[in-house]
Amino acid sequence: MGMCMHVPKQKSGSIIQTTPQIQPSRKIISAQDEEKELTENLRKQTKSRIHIKKKAGVTTSKFEIEDIVDAPNAIITDRPKSPWDVEIIQNSLDHHFIFSSLTPEQRDMVVEQTKHYSVSKNGIVFEQGQPGTNFFVLATGILEVIIDNNQVNTLKSGDSFGELALLHDAARSATIKALENSTLWGITRKTFRTALEAMNSTANQENMQFINSVPLFQILTPGQKEALVSSLNTQKFEVRQRIVNEGDPGDLFYLIIEGSVSVTKEGRELRISGRGDYFGEQSLLYNCLRTASITAITPVKCVAINREKLKNALGEQLQSILYINSQRIALEKSEVFSKLNKDQIEEIIKQTHILSHPLNDIAIPSNTEKGRFLWIILQGELSDGQSNFHPFDCIGDQELLNPNEGFFENDVIAQEDVILGKLSKMEIETILGTSIQKAATQNEAMQVLKGVSILKNLSVEKLRSLIDVLKVVDYFDGEIIVRQNDPGDSFFIVKDGIVEIYKDDHIVRTIAKYDYFGERSALFNEVRSATVKAKGNVACWVLHQTEFLNLIDSKVRTLLTKRIQLQDSKIKFTDLRVIRTIGKGMFGIVFLVMHKNNRNVFALKTVERKKIDRFSIHANLVLERKILLQLDHIMIVKLVRTFKDEKRLYFLTEFVRGMDLFDVLRKQFLLNELDARFYTACLITILIYLHERDIIYRDLKPENVIIDEDGYPKLIDFGTAKFISGRTYSLVGTPHYMAPEVIICKGYTVAADYWSLGIMLYEFQCGRLPFGEEDNDPTAVYEKILEHDLMFPDWFDKKSSSKNFIKQLLSINPAMRNSGTSEKLKNNPWLSSINWDRLSNKQIKAPFIPTLFDLGLDDFYNPDETADEVISREEALDASLSLRVKHKPPPSTNWDEDF
Repeated sequence: MGMCMHVPKQKSGSIIQTTPQIQPSRKIISAQDEEKELTENLRKQTKSRIHIKKKAGVTTSKFEIEDIVDAPNAIITDRPKSPWDVEIIQNSLDHHFIFSSLTPEQRDMVVEQTKHYSVSKNGIVFEQGQPGTNFFVLATGILEVIIDNNQVNTLKSGDSFGELALLHDAARSATIKALENSTLWGITRKTFRTALEAMNSTANQENMQFINSVPLFQILTPGQKEALVSSLNTQKFEVRQRIVNEGDPGDLFYLIIEGSVSVTKEGRELRISGRGDYFGEQSLLYNCLRTASITAITPVKCVAINREKLKNALGEQLQSILYINSQRIALEKSEVFSKLNKDQIEEIIKQTHILSHPLNDIAIPSNTEKGRFLWIILQGELSDGQSNFHPFDCIGDQELLNPNEGFFENDVIAQEDVILGKLSKMEIETILGTSIQKAATQNEAMQVLKGVSILKNLSVEKLRSLIDVLKVVDYFDGEIIVRQNDPGDSFFIVKDGIVEIYKDDHIVRTIAKYDYFGERSALFNEVRSATVKAKGNVACWVLHQTEFLNLIDSKVRTLLTKRIQLQDSKIKFTDLRVIRTIGKGMFGIVFLVMHKNNRNVFALKTVERKKIDRFSIHANLVLERKILLQLDHIMIVKLVRTFKDEKRLYFLTEFVRGMDLFDVLRKQFLLNELDARFYTACLITILIYLHERDIIYRDLKPENVIIDEDGYPKLIDFGTAKFISGRTYSLVGTPHYMAPEVIICKGYTVAADYWSLGIMLYEFQCGRLPFGEEDNDPTAVYEKILEHDLMFPDWFDKKSSSKNFIKQLLSINPAMRNSGTSEKLKNNPWLSSINWDRLSNKQIKAPFIPTLFDLGLDDFYNPDETADEVISREEALDASLSLRVKHKPPPSTNWDEDF
């Protein structure tokens, strides 16, 4: 966790190869042979990547280095800056990419926050190899640059240096020493990032408030609003500057943040508009000419969005989106349709006919038969003389469930211009494949089955098959449903009522609707561990073992059995035997361990309390545990349980046998499109699962993905993950895979994970990284990411749909990366061949199965040694505790109570 440090794999006897050029063939060969030759040449081109080391992650510091500060002997003051000082600082910012994306206000903030440093002759500004905290601008004097005890350069007034320290605490690449008394302007990382975060956070909140204040946008979903905020740009206007000219074509919509404007038509002032007002919305909808002129009365600051950006952010015409959202709200509000699932709702919306009715038009004539149609009001108001119907109301939904309800007695008339959605009962049932009532009942059962631990990883197809064999059994008050110690061959889900659980004739708990019991009997012939009795009348769904096993093939059964074994909360620390060390990080050591009785193997991560206190990672460990407990996915490492004692905290997880994706890519050299699609689809499945739970991963890269014994990816290492609501600002991740908005402290969302996925897909298909492939210096990598010069190799298939998909994932605009929703992402043309249900159940053949080696379960360190003795010996070899860091007390005395 934490720094995500990875030890690079050393390749013995390696010879770095030069990249051969692909030469055109001089002989006539078949297309098949030509493709084979091209593939072989491409493999040769990428083979040199076998020698590339793993990329280490970075993060803003979780702890403060003790006694290591920049310019330790300088006199630091907050003295006023002269115009010359401001100019020299502003000019220096132009030379560093970190400041290139800042707004003028943000650049002014940097200038304002710098402090004055006076350094005496021979004084050290900072030393090579030490972590850095400051960016400096030299005002007066001369500094020398020393690398490995050799002077390599001198710095004079106006020169600036140390900008990487504003991002993270990377080691300084040189020593800077004063050759004479010198003065500098400096700003610390903490000051820079805190101020920038505050400004960006305020701007984002302000923009979101404006979006929420516009009636036109109020119906948008949170994700759509976030996409709009990401697409806004700021514009400023001086006094008397014309913003909009009457009669001009317009495609910009403006929201006023500061200042006042005059709105005139044919030279006559109509009104004064100010903060919170907006104009130009008609241009977004209808591409019409401006109906008035807008002139700045005072200096004005606006945020603006044009029609093209709106289309890119939302994917469709705004009017269409408003109609779709209105239908979605109405259907979810309806008692009849609220029980349908998201896919069914979306398909109904897709098939709905949109109709318009002007004022006083008859929308629904009298004598129209009830129960045949559904009407959804999208805009305007209807009335039948007795009742009024408003936007988001459904008309005729209840009657769909009850045929022969008669006819409308009165005409339903438009009270203004009205937009309706209309769909027949026959069309709805064709979409659902069954009656509305039955679809709702099946959905209810589906939701319950997805909540059963042993079933949650089954495909939708399998769950539907189970629903068909579920039987409803009624029990009377006091009736015994199962008896303790009897053989078990089925499991039960409470459909209605309450049941009591007894152990040895003592009641231990009661369970109610949608709770379940006896689930392990669906796979194992275990005796009942308790008696279950009906309290009042009870109805249960019952699934018998034979029917369950007939529907589940042996591979899926094996997967389910493994998942159940990972849910064994009865494991004690004393049950574990340490086999060997399998990994070391800055904060923890990971061991392969075995249960002494059943010989099941696990991974055990140990974290010393001395380290926890020294590096102040209490909150990080609590968060990591909380996140892992939320996760139960077949392609994500599973937390079994945690332990604690007076020396350490422990995370017991599943042990994933296989090879990490980094090494698979080195072994395979280059992935063909089919294999790249397989891994990408798996990673999309993982990311969607995390993002639906408001978890952002933040360090997606091949090193954090294990290809397991089935050939499927398994995501590991959740040390940088966090729960997210809105935006977050920490610089966390690995430079080559880091999204632009993460680097520039703009604030980022889960869309940053899709950027990392885009980097990986490019790597899969091109055999290299798109930005900074040859660079190990994070500064150079960041700069190339922000330049965003995305180039593909000459040999890359220009017709491949994966190229457009890569461009989408690597869009500068975060809202573009998943096309607005995860469902739209999955429906991308490049992924159209993926059967998502089969993929989530590991039923698609994997492209590569790693070779598995003997775990050596009988090769203990020493069978007579305790786990504590083995772990203590490994800890004694760790030198990280020698770092001088500021000790911080735990957040509370019982901070680890949940471990």
